[in-house]
Amino acid sequence: MSLSRSTAHRPASKGPSWQDGGVSFDPLVLDLLSQLPSYDGSAVFSLTARLREEGWASEVISAALTQSRLRAQAKGKFGSRAERMLFTADALEQASRPDAAAHHASVFADAGISSLREVGCGIGADTLAFAQAGIGVTARELDPERADFAAYNLRDYDGAVVEQADGLADITEDALWADPARRDPHGRIINPEKWQPPLSVVLEAARRVRVAGIKIAPGIDYSHLPQDAMVEWLSSRGELVESIIWLGRGTPGRRAVLLGGASLTVPGNPSKPAEMVEPAPLGNVIYEPDPAIIRAGGIATLCATLDLAPVAPGIAYLTGGPARSPFLTGFSVTDVLPLQEKKLSRELRSRDIGTLEIKKRGVNIAPDALRSRLKLKGSRSATLILTPLLDGRKAVLVERLPPDSEP
Repeated sequence: MSLSRSTAHRPASKGPSWQDGGVSFDPLVLDLLSQLPSYDGSAVFSLTARLREEGWASEVISAALTQSRLRAQAKGKFGSRAERMLFTADALEQASRPDAAAHHASVFADAGISSLREVGCGIGADTLAFAQAGIGVTARELDPERADFAAYNLRDYDGAVVEQADGLADITEDALWADPARRDPHGRIINPEKWQPPLSVVLEAARRVRVAGIKIAPGIDYSHLPQDAMVEWLSSRGELVESIIWLGRGTPGRRAVLLGGASLTVPGNPSKPAEMVEPAPLGNVIYEPDPAIIRAGGIATLCATLDLAPVAPGIAYLTGGPARSPFLTGFSVTDVLPLQEKKLSRELRSRDIGTLEIKKRGVNIAPDALRSRLKLKGSRSATLILTPLLDGRKAVLVERLPPDSEP
């Protein structure tokens, strides 16, 4: 395969350049990127060598292959749209998923918002959803590279303006969307007042517009949440993906949202601790709540509605029912085994179990390490739930129930 070059041996520029109010990236990089085959990590060295033989500059090859790799990674989030976008590795990891971004946009659209200020737009994942929803958005980003990439990714939308500037300055729009930086070179930042910008600063600006959404860490302590907010935890296919503080959208509370599906609201002051529920003995079925329910403090509401109870104090495995809910995954209990490795190994071997899914709460055991130590070689598969029960720590051997079945 030979890839054509419009200008031989010309090195890549050091970054994007601004022209006529828009962003224009090095044409050689974009030219090569458009011609590359689907990314294959095992073929990078041979492909690089071939491109060098054909006269492509090393800087052009490196930049194009980096974007090809990132586009391949981004398909899980952005689907086919990823082929028309540019990314940085960090910004791709932090970008909102399209289903989450569409949810953000729908909240503003349902509120009748026509103009929006975005603070910390990254590479423009949320900006794209706002623009697709017909909302005029001014997206600001302090990082120059991310601002450039966002402008490129939004190039098809006249209603989206991307600026490298302070997003909290000179807000004239009807609504605000903010995604504070919650990581530094050392990792995640736990204290919201050390985010950039700090949560209190963003909240101050948010109260000056009609509707505001602030993306926050899903594990945030409730004490940091404003008392007058509706705070959402979003889940997709059993994965907790993000959390948002909403101001100007109804009564206060906490809400678990299954993207594309159901929601459950716990009304009241979101900064108060979650209500605790008295445990009950394990029955014939054990239920695993969706993580959005757990983080939203919705266990008590779910238990009261479906006649369930935790299997032990403070443990988010539930029993009782029978219950059917999109927020629950049910498992029929086959046996309750001692949580002692030698006895556990003997019991599982006697059942010809070789493939073992291990779930756990409230026990300090690494599932992968335990699975390795058990050295199972059977032909059957099973699921094991490690958890405290009312009579101590146990290994509960279970079978997963179909989503629509009743025990």
